[in-house]
Amino acid sequence: MKNFDIKRFWQVLKWTVLTEKKSIFTAALAFLCAFLAIQLFSCFTIFDLSHGLGSGPTFAGMMTCAAVIGFMWFYYASGVLGNARTSQQRTTALMLPASNMEKFIARMIYCCILMPLIIYVAAFAATGLRMLLELIAGHDNIVSGLSIIGFKVNMNINGATDIFSSFFDVSMTCWNISLFVLGGVFFHQRPFIWTIVSLVAISIVFGTIFFYIGVMIGEDNIKHFLMNFRGMTFETFDFIASLVFTAFTLFNVWLSYWLYKRLQVVQHKWFNV
Repeated sequence: MKNFDIKRFWQVLKWTVLTEKKSIFTAALAFLCAFLAIQLFSCFTIFDLSHGLGSGPTFAGMMTCAAVIGFMWFYYASGVLGNARTSQQRTTALMLPASNMEKFIARMIYCCILMPLIIYVAAFAATGLRMLLELIAGHDNIVSGLSIIGFKVNMNINGATDIFSSFFDVSMTCWNISLFVLGGVFFHQRPFIWTIVSLVAISIVFGTIFFYIGVMIGEDNIKHFLMNFRGMTFETFDFIASLVFTAFTLFNVWLSYWLYKRLQVVQHKWFNV
């Protein structure tokens, strides 16, 4: 099957969710308990349960939850082949009556949208439960912290600047996620760990190369080159950078799909790290 069929795709997506329903329920419950524990640890003290600690500890707890959300987003993005780790799982995935594109997009939606969304909902639910418990405990100052996944809104910033800045943030986030999707398809064993190791190694190599290039070019020549961009506005820079990150994201997704199409029951030993 090479053609994309929307009805068949929805069937594949429903099958993916149904086969992972136990993992979804377990993850939702685990993250709810974890986020609630983090926030309660930040907002309650063992010395005085009748007074909240104010906005500082509450903010610290919410930032910890946000860091967990970002970490797990990358973790789940690397799980595109989570249903094809073993030979039996790969056989089931390959024999599924659907095209490779339909199966790949269904896994992308499950790993990069559905699971992060469940984590966000768990964070909001934990915040609501924490506020309820603080009310019961008689805390004087309750900070909701519902802005954990909110977008930055600043009325003092120019509207166009805010839009281009948000576009830049979204494109860079998608690019980072696409790196873990690519690592999840390339590495079949412990993809999250191997992807992080690979990214760190690549960063070190490129950082070293750029350093020596800068030494060869010379500091004065670099300053002269950068002077040409002094007239560039933030909007222009954000727009150009966003286009670059978007292009890299599309390339990573295409390369991930190209590797996904070559999925076999018996994997090549170099791809089965």
